[in-house]
Amino acid sequence: MTVVAKPYNTWAARRPVAGKQKRVRREKEIAAIQRWAAGKTDTIEKAPKLK
Repeated sequence: MTVVAKPYNTWAARRPVAGKQKRVRREKEIAAIQRWAAGKTDTIEKAPKLK
C-alpha cells in the first residue's frame, strides 16, 4: 500500500467550510464597491488574492 500525500482522502468530499475564503474575499470586494458607490472613496480597493 502506498501513501498518497493529499489534503483529504480521494474518495471523500471536501468539507463544507472549504469555500469560506472565497466568500470572505467576495464580501470584501462587494463592500469596497459599495463604499465607492456611496462616494466615500475615489477608487475601488482590490481584495487580496487567495493563496
